[in-house]
Amino acid sequence: MFAVDSNRPRPTRLWAQVRDGVIVAIKCAFARQPHPFGPYAGRVVEVTGTDAQIGYMVDRMGNVTPRERRTGPIPDGQPAYLEGPPVPAPMSGPLSVALTSAGIVSSADPDHPANWPQNKDKKREDANGNADQPQA
Repeated sequence: MFAVDSNRPRPTRLWAQVRDGVIVAIKCAFARQPHPFGPYAGRVVEVTGTDAQIGYMVDRMGNVTPRERRTGPIPDGQPAYLEGPPVPAPMSGPLSVALTSAGIVSSADPDHPANWPQNKDKKREDANGNADQPQA
């Protein structure tokens, strides 16, 4: 015979192994067990409930954030929850269709021709010869 609560899931905790401020491995262990990386694993932080993934950055307090174009570890004193370098997102939805049909495109996109290095030095003028204002 089984106990009444034999079907209940046992509580687990997620642990992440960190090297140079980057998550390199994630493992799961039951709540009352120590982390599963062993005594010589280096830095290990608990990431239960954070939706952490391999490659995410970790600050000195154990906060987790996506890499967001960061090339090195998060500097000491800067928390992970601060915004990283901007990541341009493509426009989508009905607003995108309306803006595209009107000829308005985002100039923050690095792939946009206005942001190519060979086009940055050129002076932009509109049809009347006045200096063209960059779009927001």
